[in-house]
Amino acid sequence: MPKPLSNILVKLFARGFYKVNSGLLIFMFVILVKLLPPGKELYYQFFILLNFVNSPVMMLLFFACWFIYTIKSWQYVAGQLRIVHHQFLYYSVLSVGRKTQFKSWFYMQFIISLPFVFYALLASVIGLVFHHYLMVAIILLFTVLLIALSAFIYLKQISRLIREKRQSTLLNLGQSWGKPFFSLFIYQIFDKLKLAFVLSKLLSYTVIVSVMFSFADARGDIRVAAFAVLGVVMAHAILIYQQHRFGLVYLLITRNFPYSLSRLFLQYVLTYLLLLLPECIWLFTAFNVFSAFGLLFLLMSIVMLFHCVLYRIGLAMNTYLPWLLGLFFAISLAILFGWVWALVPVCFGISLMLFYRNYYREELI
Repeated sequence: MPKPLSNILVKLFARGFYKVNSGLLIFMFVILVKLLPPGKELYYQFFILLNFVNSPVMMLLFFACWFIYTIKSWQYVAGQLRIVHHQFLYYSVLSVGRKTQFKSWFYMQFIISLPFVFYALLASVIGLVFHHYLMVAIILLFTVLLIALSAFIYLKQISRLIREKRQSTLLNLGQSWGKPFFSLFIYQIFDKLKLAFVLSKLLSYTVIVSVMFSFADARGDIRVAAFAVLGVVMAHAILIYQQHRFGLVYLLITRNFPYSLSRLFLQYVLTYLLLLLPECIWLFTAFNVFSAFGLLFLLMSIVMLFHCVLYRIGLAMNTYLPWLLGLFFAISLAILFGWVWALVPVCFGISLMLFYRNYYREELI
């Protein structure tokens, strides 16, 4: 039976983590269940689990997703520990022995990791049935080690006094620099969102390499490059969401400034050009000038569409993810049918319409 300290940690952190990341979990459920052919969900789930214990590549992919999920839990717990009304934990937790602390943090992280633990246990059962004993041992060892590592990190963190976080090097160096409106979110990334930025860029690079390598014999087909561009935008979806949130939380006063809507729209375009500068350089090194400019306009039109949709639906992540999935499928179909260049004016047109109609009305939604 869980100890009182374990119950407190679960109520404060595990429940809160699930509430905050409910959109991500719903998205995972959609990917794992809803996209499978109707009536054959169990068959395909069994097939995926069998490949999980039979293929090292599938296992590494699963472990990578689990590790990213765990990093998000580390960030969440660290942020919650810095909240003033949670600082009583620095006294109540430290009043018990380190062994008890470790067990309580271990139990709390186990509850947070339940979606992945459940899937890993199912895969282990199937692995035992089909005599993949080594794979099962690796899965169980990874599960225990990752949860134990999390508990150790929490234990070390709770043992330290809260220290003020130092500003990033970029902010220290750029204190005397001029900071135009379009550059403010870039500073926010290098101060608060460094991990999200690095993960987005790694995912973006993986998408580019995967798409271009998978269709190496059809690189002359502009649809291949268009799919790579769409994948790049999807890889940056979380940063697009964070940019919108940053504008609402920290820059809401700018809506009182004498900026025209067309000027604001161009400012956001410049922000995303800076954010996607490595991908823009790739376009001009991998394609001829005409195609590179066309793909650049396609990239910015899709980014602005994803950005301006948020003015309509707000900051609810569980609403944003289905919209994201729907836009992804709609744009994918348009690319498959060869309407690559038609997407540019369509996406820009819809973006402008959403921006002009909802920019000043968003707080009412």
